[in-house]
Amino acid sequence: MRKGLRARLPAELRGFELMRGHSRLLKLHYGHPELHFEAWHHTGDGRLEVGLHFEGTAQQNVRAFDFFREHMVEVKAALRRAELEPWDRGWSRLYETLPATVLDERVMTSAVDLMHDYITVLQPLVVRFLDEAA
Repeated sequence: MRKGLRARLPAELRGFELMRGHSRLLKLHYGHPELHFEAWHHTGDGRLEVGLHFEGTAQQNVRAFDFFREHMVEVKAALRRAELEPWDRGWSRLYETLPATVLDERVMTSAVDLMHDYITVLQPLVVRFLDEAA
């Protein structure tokens, strides 16, 4: 996925930092690891999750959740299946899943396409959120 993303993303978004990457989990960010994009293969459910995760302090996660909730009309216009929800450990996520019993070429192509869309739509909002929070 990393190579596919770097090839597809616009030049200004190719400089992501990798947090973790292996066969079932990819996390990347743009200077704020607590607000990262993630692709995660849920093998038990046969699904591949792609999204933006808020995994900072409880206060930051609440602010990020509220910010993105206020922008969900804008988000849904571009990412129709995106869902925003509180999640484990006080975290939140803005995500969707794809059917993926196995990580074959078709699933990986779809995952790269979807991650591209999430990054190009949501990273400008992440920047706005961080600017407003500063």
